[in-house]
Amino acid sequence: MMLSGVPKIFKDRPGPLSLFEKIITVLGALPVFLFPVYWLISDHLLLGAYIVAWVLFFLTAHRYECVKCINFECPMNRVPAKIQKNFKNRGNLSDNFDLSGNEFRISGSNRYSSLKIQHEFKDFLYWYFVTLFLLFLAGLAIGIYSTGWVLAYIFLVFFHFYVLEQRFFCTHCPYYVMSEKKVRCMMNWGWPKHFRSRPYPPGKFDLAVTILGFLVVLLFPVPWLLKEPFLLGAYLVSISIFLLTIWRYECCRCIYFGCPFNRVSAEVKNEFERKKRVDCEFGED
Repeated sequence: MMLSGVPKIFKDRPGPLSLFEKIITVLGALPVFLFPVYWLISDHLLLGAYIVAWVLFFLTAHRYECVKCINFECPMNRVPAKIQKNFKNRGNLSDNFDLSGNEFRISGSNRYSSLKIQHEFKDFLYWYFVTLFLLFLAGLAIGIYSTGWVLAYIFLVFFHFYVLEQRFFCTHCPYYVMSEKKVRCMMNWGWPKHFRSRPYPPGKFDLAVTILGFLVVLLFPVPWLLKEPFLLGAYLVSISIFLLTIWRYECCRCIYFGCPFNRVSAEVKNEFERKKRVDCEFGED
C-alpha cells in the first residue's frame, strides 16, 4: 500500500521484529517527521497544515487500514487476536474487518462484505475533525477580509447541514430512521431529529436540493480563497481527501442504498434486504 512497485532489495525475513529493528525504525522515522520543522516554525500556517496532515494520515491509517493489516508485529496493528490466530492457522483472511461489531457480513468464497449497521461516537469524532479542518480553511480565508461574511458563511453551513440536508436527504437514510430522538450518524451526532423519518429512497427533487446546497457551501468561500493561494490549495486538497476517504472506506459499506454515491454491490444489497424482511417477519433471535 505504501511502497507499491518498489524493488525488493532485501531478502524476506518472516517472523517477529526484534527490539533493535523496532528502535531503528522509530529512530529513522522521527528525522523524517522533524527535519522540516526548523523551517516550518517560521511560518505558523505551514506548520499547522503540516501537523494536521500527519494527524489525518495517522488517524486514517489507524481507523481503516490497521484493522485489516496482516503485519501483526506492527505496534499499530489493530486486528483482533482471534482473527490473527485464524489467519495463521488457515493461511487466509477476510478482506474487511470492523472492530465495533455493528456490522452485517455476507460471506462467500472465504471473503466477506461488511456493512456498517450502526455508527459510533468515535466515527463522528473522526469525520468531525476532517470536516472542521476543511471549514476552518474556508472561514479563515473569508475572515481575513470580512467578519460579516464569516458569520454569513457559518449560518449557511448550519442551515445546509442541519436543515436542508437533514430534511431532504437524511430523513431517507436508515441511520436517521434507526436513531430515536437524536441523530446517530458519523456526520451528525446528537442533533435533534426535527423532521420525521421517510424510510424510502430520496426523489430527484430531494437529491437536487441536497447537491445544490452542498455545492453552494463548497463554492461560497472561493472568491476569498482565490486571494490566498496557500489556503486555496489546502482547501482543495482537504476536499479531495474528504471525498476520496469517504468513497474508498465508507460508501462501500453504507446501508443508505438510496445515496447516489453508495458502492455496495447489488448482491450484498439484496442479501441485506432479504435478511431484513426475514427479521421483520419472524423477529431477530
